[in-house]
Amino acid sequence: MEEVLKYNLYDHGLAVLTINRPNKRNAISKEVVSLFAQYITELENNTDIKLLVITGEGQQAFCAGGDLKDFHGYLKADEAFELLKPMQEVLYRIATLPFPTLAWMNGSARGGGLEIASACDFRFATENGDYGFVQGNLGIATGWGGGSLLYRRIHPQQAHYWLIESGIKTVKELKEAGFIQQVIQENIEPDAEELTIFLSKSVDQLRHWKSQWLHHHSMEKLKNEMVEEVAGCSKLWESEAHIEAVNRFFSKK
Repeated sequence: MEEVLKYNLYDHGLAVLTINRPNKRNAISKEVVSLFAQYITELENNTDIKLLVITGEGQQAFCAGGDLKDFHGYLKADEAFELLKPMQEVLYRIATLPFPTLAWMNGSARGGGLEIASACDFRFATENGDYGFVQGNLGIATGWGGGSLLYRRIHPQQAHYWLIESGIKTVKELKEAGFIQQVIQENIEPDAEELTIFLSKSVDQLRHWKSQWLHHHSMEKLKNEMVEEVAGCSKLWESEAHIEAVNRFFSKK
């Protein structure tokens, strides 16, 4: 039985983490969170890595966000905080890795899927997908720290609007906002031409540029903002609007 998060390491300095739940649109389960934490520790200790790519298995979805079987709605604020906090820690660790990170969005992404993408330095996305920070339609807000990260990826005014709007975006809209850097046509391959801009550089070059970026943005400030974001979402977890949204979801099932 294959793991729900696959880890592949290639000789030329490329590491790939693939969320492997295509039948669940690569939704994040507690097991996926645990494996993310485990593999990120391995990545942190590997001095030969030039680039980490995060992608999803299959042709349909990059990541649909949190799996409601694990990230369910009937929780008190303190329980929700304990549920959400481990993935927030994963996203912070991704954001602060010492080498570049890339979300290869091979299909649609919703909610937490875009929070994962926001944790990466760069994002490539396929025209075949659509994308949305839709948490606002569920009576909550971004709960893994992805809102704090989004404010650092696009213009803050645009980020603020996207989070309130909670709408679905095309790849064209993502490109115009500067959220993605390239449009891709297919799933990731270790020899993909789009990766050449990274893999043709040396480890020292890439880590130097990443260090510059990290110094430009206060990581302590980011960490505090992300934790506050989890706390804010946790309070909303108890709201009638969220409970009603969860009831609607399960009644459709």
